[in-house]
Amino acid sequence: MTARPLLRRRSVAALACAAALGCLGVAPATAAGDSDGGMWYFTKTGMDAIHERTTGKGVHVAIIDTAIAPDSGDLRGADLTVHEPSFCAEERGGDRLPAAQDTPAAAHGTGMSALVVGTGKGLDGEPGTLGIAPDATVTFYSALVGPEGTEKGVCEPFEGRTNNELDLAILQAVEDGADIISISLNSTGGWGEEGIAPALASGAIIVAAVTSDEKSPALGYPAQFNGVVAVDSIGPDGKVWGGAPSGTGVVAPGEDIHQLDDDLAGYSERSGSSNATAYTAGALALVKSAYPDATTNQLLQALVRNTNGEEHEIYRDDFYGFGTVNVRQMLEQDPAKYPDESPFLDHDELSVPTYEQVMALTTPSAEPTPSATPAATAGATAEPSAAPSAAPPAAEDADDGSAAPLAWAGLGGVALAAVATALILVARRRGAAADAPTAAVTDGGTDDPHRPHETGGG
Repeated sequence: MTARPLLRRRSVAALACAAALGCLGVAPATAAGDSDGGMWYFTKTGMDAIHERTTGKGVHVAIIDTAIAPDSGDLRGADLTVHEPSFCAEERGGDRLPAAQDTPAAAHGTGMSALVVGTGKGLDGEPGTLGIAPDATVTFYSALVGPEGTEKGVCEPFEGRTNNELDLAILQAVEDGADIISISLNSTGGWGEEGIAPALASGAIIVAAVTSDEKSPALGYPAQFNGVVAVDSIGPDGKVWGGAPSGTGVVAPGEDIHQLDDDLAGYSERSGSSNATAYTAGALALVKSAYPDATTNQLLQALVRNTNGEEHEIYRDDFYGFGTVNVRQMLEQDPAKYPDESPFLDHDELSVPTYEQVMALTTPSAEPTPSATPAATAGATAEPSAAPSAAPPAAEDADDGSAAPLAWAGLGGVALAAVATALILVARRRGAAADAPTAAVTDGGTDDPHRPHETGGG
């Protein structure tokens, strides 16, 4: 599928903006390529001043990632709940692994959580990672973790699993009332397909990392699904990284970021679309907190109409997408003035999911009381919950142990049981699209539904 942009600007325009750092929202305090000790994503974007107005309070962010070390210095005192157990088993068909760990598998998930709500307390006197939305409520879900010592990108199916791990995590986040779902993970084909339409229908924003594979011709999944905000990474100079695939949604700070090491004992500067995705989730939480009456679609309109340091009509670039995320500029505009239609959800009949499939789950009905956001304390764990009843029946397992994606037809990969869940989701609907929005980028893919998984760098 191809994008149908309203207007296209060449990358040279984005690079000109990047060179002046205007797209980041502040004048350069240091040389353009200086990472400021890995803190440039915070200092160069004027985040201290932004936090005087909004800190993300009242917004529920779901982070779906590897594992997490909730007692890490960066997360002490954060409004954090860990959903236990993970959605991965120690061995195929076995018991589920814990989401909270002190293993190298926890480094990535901890780092992504810290970029959203990190306190910066760090370890042994070393400064830590500062969160973009420090007062947001975060629930963490582990959907890509194997037994200690296994290679990265492994998630074995647990006993009784009825669809893939990312679907289950997304559906659980929806059930738990997430406003924003941040996924700094990527796979070669179809990963998360069953959860996307219900999540979009609930009014949640989904942000996901594009692939970090320089040889990939496509964005990877779930970033490539219709309606998802696909995020890629820029560095302190404002330029997208050299191996970036074309067709991204937006770009955000992600290169040379101060991050926890794999041994959980120190920090280094790490790069990738993973970081950029967490940054974008935090940025959207800040704006939603400042404008709580704006619909989901209006927040997304604000995102794409205020990139690169100015308000503008929607345009697209091959590698910068709608442009560079700019929190300061977004906060200067009331999102309520924008159309209540998603710029990321297109009407292409070949898109997955289709516009009609999402709308089928957002049909207005009597509104029951929505489920409460889970109580959150630093390092706390939620009671284990079974996979949502809305999960569709699994197709025959693929050779790698992962359920193959179901075909989309009618309601497609969303099982009929999901309609019952939709009654809950409708109560939390925050502005479904009513008219034809602009196109999202979707492109190709492979037949392998779940392997190889990857973190989006960082």
